[in-house]
Amino acid sequence: MLSTFFVPEGTDFSASEIEVFGDEAHHGVNVLRLKTSEEVKISDGAGNWTIGKVSQLSKKSFIVEISTRGFEAAPKQQIVVVQAILKNDANKEAVDFLTQVGVDEIIPWQSQHSIGKIDDKSLRKWQNVARESSRQSRRTRIPLVTNISSTEQLILKIKGLENVFVLHEAAQSRLSQIEINEEADVILIVGPEGGLSEFEVNTFIAAGAKVVRLGESVLRAANAGAAATSVVMSRTGKW
Repeated sequence: MLSTFFVPEGTDFSASEIEVFGDEAHHGVNVLRLKTSEEVKISDGAGNWTIGKVSQLSKKSFIVEISTRGFEAAPKQQIVVVQAILKNDANKEAVDFLTQVGVDEIIPWQSQHSIGKIDDKSLRKWQNVARESSRQSRRTRIPLVTNISSTEQLILKIKGLENVFVLHEAAQSRLSQIEINEEADVILIVGPEGGLSEFEVNTFIAAGAKVVRLGESVLRAANAGAAATSVVMSRTGKW
């Protein structure tokens, strides 16, 4: 499999060669030990991609001579995971897994039972993890990490939408059995380690969300979103 590297949006993908620099170049030159004539894939994280061979290497950058180019359109049905903010490294784990399984957007959410908080610095960390995980899983499109920190903001986003599912261990309906409209985006809401409050669940239901569970076992908060995404991917034919 080809190694994937990301370049900034706005890069000219019609050019005959593309230069990779910054952290991406460091990873290629110093970690992967790229060699000239080695074939790699370049993407802007927004659908544009190229394949080519490394023609020049330096300590801070490398140049790829393009042989093939294309564009991967965003899926018509987006999968969005609203991930309650977790403790410490569990946030990184959650974003990593969500990116690997193919989520299109991740929304950090300040739940009532969340221990941590989201700020500009932590938001950038989430975005960096999504980028790194996209590179490791060879994704062409990096999932958006959007800051909707409060429950009030979240309600404004989901109100009236059809495919909004709240993961809850006490739910009667299973995500694997509930109806999903394949013409509408899917939004999955995942609580923190301490679970969702009764107020939050009732507020989501009032906004039109459906409360569902995955199975008999209770998953860790860092893993539940990825597991739920896998169910949706399978049911909608993406897997």
